[in-house]
Amino acid sequence: MEIIAIERKAFELLLQEMQLLTARVETLARKCEDRKRRKWIDGDEVCKLLRLSPRSLQELRSKHRIGYAQIGRKFYYRPEEVELVLRQSGKYINNK
Repeated sequence: MEIIAIERKAFELLLQEMQLLTARVETLARKCEDRKRRKWIDGDEVCKLLRLSPRSLQELRSKHRIGYAQIGRKFYYRPEEVELVLRQSGKYINNK
């Protein structure tokens, strides 16, 4: 077994740096988790959640009442946008 001796100040500095590194990793992990939650929802799922027809959803897009992204012919929506429409419609129930 090999024993390594270092000064107290060097050891305390090492511990301090490890705590900073741990805090940074935890922050990055939280950001990554937040991004995972921000998955986009396709139009079919939004229609089910909002209890709308595809035509009604198209009307919301046309009137700029819901934000979306389009890839090819398919539309995608952020969960926050869907929640906003639910709140504005008065159908929102907070289960938290």
